[in-house]
Amino acid sequence: MQGGFESETPFCRSLYLHPMSHFLFVTGALRERSSLASAELQLSHELWGLRTALIRDNLQQYLTDQSCGLVYVLKVGICAGFKILSGVLPQESLDQLVKDELRTETRYGFVRIKPMLSWKSSPEVSQALLHKVLEVPDQAELARRLNLGMHRLTQDQYDAIVKALG
Repeated sequence: MQGGFESETPFCRSLYLHPMSHFLFVTGALRERSSLASAELQLSHELWGLRTALIRDNLQQYLTDQSCGLVYVLKVGICAGFKILSGVLPQESLDQLVKDELRTETRYGFVRIKPMLSWKSSPEVSQALLHKVLEVPDQAELARRLNLGMHRLTQDQYDAIVKALG
């Protein structure tokens, strides 16, 4: 019995090798609009844009059929949650109006989403919650992670954040 996989199905094996991942997406201000306006626009179009190649590549690697996302808006806090409905799609598959409107946000593609949750929070409450749940050693490390634009969450981390936000 090699690695405990003899009696497991290929699906179970893939879950073991690639456990379910959820994602914390961080929205910063753009030249075109504020961070909150960007988040609201993406949510209203039921898509989430991938602003960097790193975000796109990580989503392609870790996205599962059960993955969800949380939205952290700078200067607002964690404010929304959604179910991810698609894999990574190219910007070119958007209709022209949406593509023009969200050009910066979808530079490296996007995922289709279904908004499910919303909260009123603050940056202070959200940062304290993330510091605790992610077990980050200090504020500088948390800021570094948030500056990357996305952070992968385990099921336990995702559940803890959603529960704390109520």
